[in-house]
Amino acid sequence: MRKKRAFSNRLRQTFLLEIVSCPVCKSRLRRFTTLSHKTVITLKEPIYAVHCGYRCPKLDCEAHPRVYRSAACDALALPGFSFGLDVIALVGHLKLAGHQTLDEVHQTLNEKLALSQTTISRREVMYLFEAYCQLLRAAQQQRSGPEWEKWLAQVVENGGLIISIDGIQPNKGNETIYLVRDVLTGRLLNACNVTSSDTQTLKQVLQPVLDLGLAVIGAISDAQVSELLAIAELWPNIPHQTCQFHYLREASRPIFEADRQVRTA
Repeated sequence: MRKKRAFSNRLRQTFLLEIVSCPVCKSRLRRFTTLSHKTVITLKEPIYAVHCGYRCPKLDCEAHPRVYRSAACDALALPGFSFGLDVIALVGHLKLAGHQTLDEVHQTLNEKLALSQTTISRREVMYLFEAYCQLLRAAQQQRSGPEWEKWLAQVVENGGLIISIDGIQPNKGNETIYLVRDVLTGRLLNACNVTSSDTQTLKQVLQPVLDLGLAVIGAISDAQVSELLAIAELWPNIPHQTCQFHYLREASRPIFEADRQVRTA
């Protein structure tokens, strides 16, 4: 039988509603139930979160059936997850920005969680990275509202998009996540998990950018042949630069090999 985790340093925190009055009739909202109570493991400390639900007390109010939740409690962790959103964000940052392997991310997380006397399994790290990828996809799908209009104006001011595409594979044999960004504004344009990295698949990954109908004035990618071909077929007349990180890494490889042979000798 699996043992339940025990936390000697767990902080109990009750999350109340951020608003006081009913948005419809302006009556004072009343607490009527406890929506949930669970332990959330954050980078700082484990938190025993008690989530209180509120409702308008007037039976004739059209908002009476609504249940009002604490935004702060909902922002603490995703539904069904024991680790907080700060842990998920760190996993994604280490993988995508730090280019760490799954084992390196696992080690880094355990070092940080050791301060709060908690640990995480390697498989749980994989689950958290998958959750991070889903959040990326959800974020890039919102294409309306003042923020979107502001971004479009910035793109027009820049003269168009300079797209970058980068693929990250957690481990060999697993799916690859491709991220497509606008270099000038830093906005994520698409995030997609694929099982194949051929030219046709990468054209499908880049298709949402084509569907925007915005001018593309340049592209950056690594030297992967399928990426080069996909961009060349979709935007044949734009300048295409190899990523400096990959370029310098490949350029230094002969020097590294020569130096290793000298050390061995």
